[in-house]
Amino acid sequence: MKLLFLDKSLLRKIIINLCSNAIKFSPEEAVIHINTRLEEAKFSISVIDSGIGISEEDKKYLFIRFFRGANVTNLQGTGLGLHIVARYAELMKGKVSVESKLNVGTTFTIDFDLR
Repeated sequence: MKLLFLDKSLLRKIIINLCSNAIKFSPEEAVIHINTRLEEAKFSISVIDSGIGISEEDKKYLFIRFFRGANVTNLQGTGLGLHIVARYAELMKGKVSVESKLNVGTTFTIDFDLR
């Protein structure tokens, strides 16, 4: 059995931020999914929405401080949230990835290596 030690405060902040973003960028009646997955070598947490999505061009800048996507000009935010999520994940030896399609939705996944 492998153990994974995570900082509950940092993990809580990551999940709250990703869920808040999913809610903010999704239609009012949308369902937000939070999935966990345990595999042989990793533990993953995913937050999945059916929101406005992120363009391919914007994906490469998502985790940079103060970056805001071109399609979010009318929504409040500072552009710090995803930067903080990535830093907190990194502090716990995790890695954040994103899959997204414009006007379809976005999945953020944090992977923690169990090796």
